Amino acid sequence: MRTLIALLIGALIGAVTLGAVWGIGHGGGDDQVEVRVSVERLQDGRVEIGLQRLGDDGEWGETQKPQHRFLAPDADSGQMKYSSSVTFDLVTRAEYIAAEYRDYLVEVGRSYGYYFARRFHAEDDLESLAPVLCLVDPKESTLGAMCEGIGETFPTGVDVIESDDYNAIADEVERRLLAGEVSQIMATSNRILETAVFARDHVLLNNPELGWTWVHYWFEPIDPQLPATDDLFCVISHGGADFFWGLASDTAIIAAAALGIDMRAQSFSEVSDQADAIRQCVEDGAVSIATTLVSPSELGPAIAEARAAGIPVMSFNSGVRAAADVGSSFHIGLNDRRAGELAGEQFNEEGTQGTILCIIHEPNNIGLQERCEGLAATYANGEVENWTYEGRDADEAVLERASQGDIAAVLALSDSVGLDILFAQWPDPEVPLATFGFNLGFAKWVEEGKIMFAIYDHPLVQTYLGVMGALLIERMRLDPVTLFNGMAMLIEPQIADAEQMRRVTNALIPQEIQDRYLNNGDQPEGDDAQSDDSEDDGGEGDNSDDDG
Repeated sequence: MRTLIALLIGALIGAVTLGAVWGIGHGGGDDQVEVRVSVERLQDGRVEIGLQRLGDDGEWGETQKPQHRFLAPDADSGQMKYSSSVTFDLVTRAEYIAAEYRDYLVEVGRSYGYYFARRFHAEDDLESLAPVLCLVDPKESTLGAMCEGIGETFPTGVDVIESDDYNAIADEVERRLLAGEVSQIMATSNRILETAVFARDHVLLNNPELGWTWVHYWFEPIDPQLPATDDLFCVISHGGADFFWGLASDTAIIAAAALGIDMRAQSFSEVSDQADAIRQCVEDGAVSIATTLVSPSELGPAIAEARAAGIPVMSFNSGVRAAADVGSSFHIGLNDRRAGELAGEQFNEEGTQGTILCIIHEPNNIGLQERCEGLAATYANGEVENWTYEGRDADEAVLERASQGDIAAVLALSDSVGLDILFAQWPDPEVPLATFGFNLGFAKWVEEGKIMFAIYDHPLVQTYLGVMGALLIERMRLDPVTLFNGMAMLIEPQIADAEQMRRVTNALIPQEIQDRYLNNGDQPEGDDAQSDDSEDDGGEGDNSDDDG
């Protein structure tokens, strides 16, 4: 047993050493590999060891067994024994992406080489052409792989110059053009492109007898490399304990993990706290910030401070109309105005007559105000009352207002508010209710008529694309505000009526259960039986579906 313990310690030391080399060679931090030693005593008394690596999926891989892996039953006690080495093929995600992208650029270069050759006439002696001059900017050295591909397919190859001394590049371009030592020019950055064009035009202006020389370029506005592991990305939103923001927060974490970035995701009920969080991100050296624009006037100064510090900012969710004014690179969110218009059209179709109470649960939220404006624009059978309940519980306040008898229906602008109102009237709602948001409870209640309809507000899409946008604007080689010029990506809202929700719930029920209880009209017997009146599909939770 003492020998076995000594062997395990020796093997573990080897594993630790492997991990240390990995950490040093790839910058440490997140680039780690986890291994474990397997030990098995065989029937003949020998002990066999192996090594397993923990995969990205959380499962232990196949045991790797070194050639020298057995300990004999009569091995001397107190004497350290070592197996032969085991080699793992360890490639980081960043290395994989870089290798794949480089291979792609080489292939692009090959196609360019063929293209450059085809620009000459068939009667030209291609073997007598001057080579292609490939100008590589050290800041864009990855793109130099294209030069390698050009050299493989252009008949006379390629000459590569890598420099960020633009005056020296201009001198060399002029010299080679005058000497006839270049057939075409390939530039790998915008600055080198402009340098080459100016140099060529200067030569042609003073030497019109020379033939035209094409200057080509590869426009790459996005840095293809992964950001550094210590680059901080901030995703700052309004909202608090709400199902919408619970789902949104989960999705932000998932997106950051998928993109391989270090992200700080925070949500605040007070706009002043949200502005302070943006300023804290600036102080902490964030490389990119994504924020909601719940109150553009209050958040504008903090966004301006981020822009002044050279940190790009994009916006998502609320505030599309103000995004360009506050300096957001671009905006991603639900088309709030259109969502309200759809709600008004659906109330008309439902035959609603009278005043609709449009509940603004965040009074300073410009996006919620736009929903109520859209509702008022299309609702044809009465008035729309924009209403808030500050300092009170939503359910009690709404039922108190509805008790005055002049309310035909209520539109809740979040799923949490919709649930509060519904639960206060359970199981037979007296005030007709429609709501924004989606969960499994909503699907069942719309189908059963307890909720008139729901409007999908897509927190998952908004937040995932918001995190993606934060990475995009950080990777931009050009100023994203100038490039996108206030661009907005708006999600078209969806109305979910009883028929739509019926399809949702049917898709979630196993076919064998449908065949047993629904298609044949059977019901469970005995203690499992449950009437509609006794169902309670409610529940509490941060962002879980309310399906009991």
